Amino acid sequence: MRRRTRRGATIEDVVLDPGGEAIEAFVVAPATGQPRAGILFLHWLGEHRSNRTQFLDEAVDLAALGVRSVLPAGRLPWLVPPTDAASDVANIETEVRRDAIALDALEAGLPAKAPIALVGHDFGGMSGSLLLARRPGLTAAVLIAANPRWADWFLPFWKLVGDRFDYARALAPLDPIEAIATVDLPLLFQFSRRDYYIAAMSAVRFARAAKREAALEWYDADHAMRSRKARASRTAFLRRELGLGVAEG
Repeated sequence: MRRRTRRGATIEDVVLDPGGEAIEAFVVAPATGQPRAGILFLHWLGEHRSNRTQFLDEAVDLAALGVRSVLPAGRLPWLVPPTDAASDVANIETEVRRDAIALDALEAGLPAKAPIALVGHDFGGMSGSLLLARRPGLTAAVLIAANPRWADWFLPFWKLVGDRFDYARALAPLDPIEAIATVDLPLLFQFSRRDYYIAAMSAVRFARAAKREAALEWYDADHAMRSRKARASRTAFLRRELGLGVAEG
């Protein structure tokens, strides 16, 4: 384990479940005092910071408010590309299991009943949606530029074996839009008006599928969602839902 301090936060570079999944992760926590809340950050697949460093700056800033964060590395499709229906169903389940292991590690370092949020971008938001459905004890979540259906990602951009309709049907029970329909907690969806990969109607349907009415925000960005306004908005949402106080100014 490697450990360093940055702006009042400790950053530990660890391996979770070394005898099993062996998940590389950052654990970010306040350098002093006990954490008051936790956040699980699940990263995106893209052209920059396409790994567990994506949300590291945000986790460091939130540590100043008493937040402990875990930022695990993703596996599907970063290291394991989609191939066929049976393999991809198994790999989606593996991804959700890895997210759950990271969530367990987060909870282990928090006081009892501390509020916990999930923040996921792109594929991180997709597997995160399934985790939200399976672990109902979380407090809130932010889903950023996440696609509501796995096949809508995998079919256009990977060479897959088998009939495309059979493939979509096989993955449908694990689609994020199906999972989110069972999630009854405060949700913030953030999407881009210029996202090449996700149609606006797909984004609207995803947000409207949530069991509780969700907040839906649009930004002048692309799929990378590099927007200061989006970051400020989700920080304000997390502060409010985790009971961290309202930002000054």
